[in-house]
Amino acid sequence: MPVHHPIPIRAALTAIPLMGVILVQGCQSPFESDRADEDLRRALTAAIDREIRGFPDAETRLKTVQPPAAIDEELAERRDELDAMTPALGPRPRTHELGADLTGREQREIGLNLQAAINSAVRNNLGVQSARLQPAINEAEVLSAEAAFDAVFFTDVELAWTDEPSTVPVLGGVPLGSGVNASQRYSFSTGIRKPLVTGGSFSVSTDLNRSRNRSPGVDQFPDPAYLSGVTLGFTQPLLRGFGSDVNRASIRLSRNMERRAIHDLRAELLNVVQETEEAYWNLVFAWRDLEIRQWLVEQGESVRDVLDRRRDFDARLAEYADAVATVEQRKADVIRARREVRAASDRLKALINDPELNVGSEIVVQPVDESAATPIAYSLREAIVTAIANRPEIQQTILNIDDASIRQMLADNARLPALNLNAQIRYSGLDDSFGDSYDDLFEGRFINYLLGLGFEMPIGNRAAEADFRAARLRRSASLIGYQQAVQNIIVDVKAALRDVVTNYELIQATRSFRVAQAENLRALEVREPLVGLTPEFLNLKFTRQNTLATARQQEILARVNFDQAVARLYRAMGIGLAMNRIELDFVDDEAMRQASRNADAE
Repeated sequence: MPVHHPIPIRAALTAIPLMGVILVQGCQSPFESDRADEDLRRALTAAIDREIRGFPDAETRLKTVQPPAAIDEELAERRDELDAMTPALGPRPRTHELGADLTGREQREIGLNLQAAINSAVRNNLGVQSARLQPAINEAEVLSAEAAFDAVFFTDVELAWTDEPSTVPVLGGVPLGSGVNASQRYSFSTGIRKPLVTGGSFSVSTDLNRSRNRSPGVDQFPDPAYLSGVTLGFTQPLLRGFGSDVNRASIRLSRNMERRAIHDLRAELLNVVQETEEAYWNLVFAWRDLEIRQWLVEQGESVRDVLDRRRDFDARLAEYADAVATVEQRKADVIRARREVRAASDRLKALINDPELNVGSEIVVQPVDESAATPIAYSLREAIVTAIANRPEIQQTILNIDDASIRQMLADNARLPALNLNAQIRYSGLDDSFGDSYDDLFEGRFINYLLGLGFEMPIGNRAAEADFRAARLRRSASLIGYQQAVQNIIVDVKAALRDVVTNYELIQATRSFRVAQAENLRALEVREPLVGLTPEFLNLKFTRQNTLATARQQEILARVNFDQAVARLYRAMGIGLAMNRIELDFVDDEAMRQASRNADAE
């Protein structure tokens, strides 16, 4: 039997404070940091309070009810007889004559209950499998953004051979130097550069240059010459681009994308659970409709056979032909119903994507569960508050607000002029050997210092100011998006709740309609021996059979619609997974990274 109906909605609710609706676990909202914007907090709280302001704090919980029908009391003594006349009322037959499948073989069937279908869909649905990959993709993007602050090891090697003519200075008619510039130079440098979260960078490097003079007539000392150096460098923007908030913004945006992917996964799971339940109940209706159509054929054939036997007595050919036409029309309806059973089965198989029950197979699913149509208790206020606390859309709009706030902060920083500090200190040594060169360096006799400031400011600064205004407007739009999401969720919850209440009432109304039509057919059959199979009576009997079948279809459809409305309500409240006992475990960021590293190592 379905597992969700006997559980009242209150079992899925907790006493959620209004402020706690915004600060939902599993979503790092922009209010969970030291930079909490109190005005923003109040605006979002007011958006919720505005929609539920008219509800009392302690709203009375209601229960779905079915209005009493006088026909039920009047026909209570004959209910068993009337139920026995009704098609598709008892246990569903284990086998149906579906005919051959598309491969020409005998049709095979397999039983499946609702919970097994949901569990298979959650594990195997292709949309869910795709959504499961996105958090891992975004987690890798977070690592990529964090890698911007990883230290960088660098090495450069350069070999240069120079042999070129050159001008020679002449002093007092005496040439000074050589007219040929010839040398060999080998350069090597290596070091580490570490980007800083403040926007600057620190570097330490060493370099070694070996030069050998080959110019004729010119001697150098030392030759060969080893020039070594150790350089410490530091750069830092002081205005534009300064601060960890600015430079870690890409990491925060990437983490928001990762969280958004998790909420997308949860939304996909909620939708798949709802769609699976709806497909399951549609399949239930398709099987029951086939059973009703086959019952109509059987009833029509019994009338046709009676007329056939009486053709030599009092039955006219037109009456017999009318009965034959009715039976053939009903057989055509059976063929259509068989097709709908197979189509509904394929739609369910596509959703659950069971490896042992693939869509390509011609096995037809036969649902095991029937609608329980158990009443549920509800409270509109609790349903709305629960939906706001649990719907992934709310969490996603909060992440959108956080993204917009981050981008506004970046645009605000970009309005500042560029003022960059550059500082450097270099220790040098020179000698005729590698070791002696570094010995001279460590003595610290030769030190170079560099300290500089660079300033830049666009005249008018129009681009930065325009970008900042656009960022502020986008942030305002994200706030409106949050309010719109709240309204859409409330509309969704109210519509789903109305469907639950309405369809539960329709169950009683359609049941009374079916009982009344069964009584009409019973009364007609009681009169049949007295009246005879006149054309008028025959037409009336076929009509009442059709009316009873239609009434039974409407009763089944009302029960199916009620089950589907309950599934939509649970999805609208964001508790569809909990009501089907499906738990999602999301590990923290560091655990996800460690799991990713382990997978890469394997």
